[in-house]
Amino acid sequence: MVRRGIDAWALGAAVVLGATALAAPILGIAAWQPAAMAGAVAAGLLYVVCRVLALEPLLERAGGARRPPLVFLLLPFGFYLALIPWSIQERAPDGDEPWFLLTTHSIAYDFDLDLANNYRDQDSLAFMPRAIEPQPGDRETSDGTIRARHGAVLQAVMAPAYRLGGRAGAMVVIAALAALSAWLLLDLTAFSPDARARLAAYAIFSFAAPFLIYSQQIWAEVAAVLLAVAAFRWIGRLTAGGGSPTTETGRAEWATWALLALSLAVLPAIKLRLALVSAALALIFVLRLAPAHRRRGLLVLAAVGLPSAVLVLWSNRTVSGSVLGMHSWAELEVYRQPASQLALGMNGLFFDLAYGLVACAPIWLLLFPGVVASFRRNRRLLSEVALIAVPTLLLVASRREWYGGWSPPFRYGLVVLPFLALLLVPLFERTTAAGREGATGSATRSPAAGIVALALALALLSGALTVLFVVEPGWTYNLADGRHHFLHHLEARTGLDLARLLPSATRARMATWLLPSLAVVAALLAARVRWKTVAAACAGVPVLFLAALPVLADTLPTRRLEIESAAVHRTGGNQEPERWTLDRTRYPEAWVLPEGSRAEAMVIPGGDRVELTVTLRAIRNRPAPLTLIARAGGQELGRLTLAEGSDDGWQTRTLALAPWPADVPLVLEVPPGNVAPANGLAIDRVDLRWE
Repeated sequence: MVRRGIDAWALGAAVVLGATALAAPILGIAAWQPAAMAGAVAAGLLYVVCRVLALEPLLERAGGARRPPLVFLLLPFGFYLALIPWSIQERAPDGDEPWFLLTTHSIAYDFDLDLANNYRDQDSLAFMPRAIEPQPGDRETSDGTIRARHGAVLQAVMAPAYRLGGRAGAMVVIAALAALSAWLLLDLTAFSPDARARLAAYAIFSFAAPFLIYSQQIWAEVAAVLLAVAAFRWIGRLTAGGGSPTTETGRAEWATWALLALSLAVLPAIKLRLALVSAALALIFVLRLAPAHRRRGLLVLAAVGLPSAVLVLWSNRTVSGSVLGMHSWAELEVYRQPASQLALGMNGLFFDLAYGLVACAPIWLLLFPGVVASFRRNRRLLSEVALIAVPTLLLVASRREWYGGWSPPFRYGLVVLPFLALLLVPLFERTTAAGREGATGSATRSPAAGIVALALALALLSGALTVLFVVEPGWTYNLADGRHHFLHHLEARTGLDLARLLPSATRARMATWLLPSLAVVAALLAARVRWKTVAAACAGVPVLFLAALPVLADTLPTRRLEIESAAVHRTGGNQEPERWTLDRTRYPEAWVLPEGSRAEAMVIPGGDRVELTVTLRAIRNRPAPLTLIARAGGQELGRLTLAEGSDDGWQTRTLALAPWPADVPLVLEVPPGNVAPANGLAIDRVDLRWE
């Protein structure tokens, strides 16, 4: 009864606050718009969580049904639809979205894939406020035809809705695909008899970042998620009898075979890297079949897969001039990549401040104890998820652009996210233990108190981040220098260098390795905690850490200063490379200080004397020497001079050990030149060694 009352109040609050947010400019309260929308999203999340929990008996009763009840499709679909008006109002298409929409526009209105006339006529103005030009990688033929480098599968699906409703119509299709994925994921959890554990995995996947973010954006990865989940479901249908023919008979069975083969064939057509997922699913299917039926399975998959593979490679050759499209064979040679690069990329996929899965939704930290629980209770599930996820994640981690380019977090890993969510089910399962000796019956053991408490704490943090991402949808496209928008604003307001205490794979630092290690160990230990009081205390650790961040940033000695940080006050200059530069991680991060400008930052001293090591590069627009002066407040620490004609590449220069007075900022100054054009110094970082 109490939960039902919460449901009603939460839904009412979400409707009222959402309507207020959308009507705020008309009502003359535009300043309150973000706060009203934040309240609406928070109330909406509370409503859907309460409804999911309340539907546990319904899912238990439907345990033997062929598919979950439709309410589990309508809940996410309704929630995603309700967010679309705000998403359209607050964020123009970004990343690859404009080119997906332009191809959709061409299919819907021109009935072709030639974008030459669409670029010329500036058709992108139909769905965004600026005209776009061809992307790098688009192929232009001798007759003037321009084909987008992206496949056209998702675009073709969106075209009818786009013709009817423009960008909003296309987003409704994306919301429907995302809701279908969530619904089918719940069906995949049917291996567990515990409805509550199934619903926990379903809710985390459906209503937390990053999947909720992608339900509001136009990315091909959403269609890939649906195809991969559907294929895994069809594999389960065809092998439900332990590898022998299933209850599927006649036309129904052959239809399932055809749908499975078709989904595996279409995945690489969406993105070539998805061939790894397609191959893993095909291998799982064959391995699940009884030996007597494997030949038929191989024949059906080959009959559809081989022609489809040829078609995809031929299409890539036609559009991009290479069978691999924009990619090269070297990208497949993961074994040639240094182990350090693989480790950094894998770390970034999960923990990078701006792009990591756990960073955008801390609830996904439970994946690590989930792997342990799956190893103990359902090893076949763990091995199949590993077969699907590990090759894709390794391939992505080996790329310099592991973060997915100018996109929301975990873009390249999104297709494996539903399979990772399956590993959460054994973690939340209630187990049945035999009664004590001499007693009858059995006892039901709930998940460890540590896991329950940690899940609640992480769910609150994830919910807060989800609200932030919905209210400020542009903030899902984090700064290409690896800094989170929200943290960037905090640093600018407080002057504290908070980022140095958080993991970043684009700006590797000690926290990049230390914090994830501590977090994973804490999550694994939480699974061993059975006492509720201890569990409650442990669950407060992540909240206390976040609350202590400003104190730590204002207390721990400064060991490295990154000049592009918002905590650094600069009187001029620009970021180098530009915020978005193709394959940006190939270049050192830097801030260019032109002659006559300076950078100033508060430094937390770790001793009475300091040695500065500066990584910098000269930028010369005229022949002249360049000087960098370092000061502690008004006291000069030393000078670095790059003589005229010296090497202008990146170099590391060290200033002699010098006394450091208390409570003063570090100032880096480039003296003004006498004539134009101005030269400058690009400064990557300053390392400080204290004595």
